[in-house]
Amino acid sequence: MAITMPKIEVTFRQQATSLIARSARGIAILIIRDDTDKGFTHKQYADLAALQADKALYTTENYNAISDMLSFAPYQSHVFRLDTEGTLGDTLSEISRTVKTGWLTIAGQSAEDGAALASWVKSQAAKAKSYKCIVHNITPLPDDMHVVHFVNEKVTFTDERGEQDGVAYLPSLLAILAVCNVERGCTNYLCSNLASVQEVEDNDAAVGAGKFILFHDEESAVRIGQGINSLTSLDGNTKTEDMQFIETVEAMDLMRDDITSTFRSTYLGNYRNTRDNQMLFIAALNSSYFRQLAQELILDPDYANAASIDVEAQRAAWVSSGKAEAADWDDDKVKATPFKRTVYLAGNVKILGSMTDLIFPINLF
Repeated sequence: MAITMPKIEVTFRQQATSLIARSARGIAILIIRDDTDKGFTHKQYADLAALQADKALYTTENYNAISDMLSFAPYQSHVFRLDTEGTLGDTLSEISRTVKTGWLTIAGQSAEDGAALASWVKSQAAKAKSYKCIVHNITPLPDDMHVVHFVNEKVTFTDERGEQDGVAYLPSLLAILAVCNVERGCTNYLCSNLASVQEVEDNDAAVGAGKFILFHDEESAVRIGQGINSLTSLDGNTKTEDMQFIETVEAMDLMRDDITSTFRSTYLGNYRNTRDNQMLFIAALNSSYFRQLAQELILDPDYANAASIDVEAQRAAWVSSGKAEAADWDDDKVKATPFKRTVYLAGNVKILGSMTDLIFPINLF
């Protein structure tokens, strides 16, 4: 087996997951193209008052976009500036060095930039980095659980901006998705800074195609239709129907980031790979982390959320390394024989979703 850098692979499947220690979420990352002041590339704002002091740094459009983001009060709000003719890839590289996770979008997004952002987020997911983004009307369709595809053509703000192209609402949606994170779903979320929206022709058809839409409710308020991402190609295993919902993916990413961070900072290189030490790690997952997520209703408290040694994966590793007799080991023998430097864990968790549908037949007598 070739020697590589230590690997922490946490693979999510519908029935198997491994994870630990709670992360703070709600990070919004807004990218702007602006030549007004080239003296900076990154700003972090705590509130609108802090932004107002920097008003001269931005065009009116970009200042409004940042204001829209801050008005929904994400846990963290970042602004990354690049020149109007600058290379988006350079800014994305800076983001990856500066902010380790979060929601991204581009103010005034062009189709080219939107496609590039979606492609970058997909590439980061392949590296187990949990960035997510929201883009507006790009082709081809993203078809990815970490990319949200917003499609309404026009929105009308409640302020003096009035009607604008739908792309102008990306900074607001960025903040809304960051604020909702793992605490609640964004389905039916009130878009309080909009007076109206140009609805799509067929709401159900759009949602079924992985498109994120806004609509008018019975009182003409503008709300989010369904809190879905753009994933449409399902395989019933690593890409399931549940994973089409933003809040499910948020919980998946939360758990992956938490366990990876904890393993790296606490266990990696510090403990010998023995069964006893693996069981200590598993006990921390089951009695502390999973229980905490269940108390916060991220996981179902009525489900036996639990991790354990992945017997089949560990057995297969020994067999593939040349130890053919491992195929005949009983499960306890496999558990008692950790594979070299690798910890194989598996688990079962049930992520809770928000209430979205009501079926309530009433019988009259």
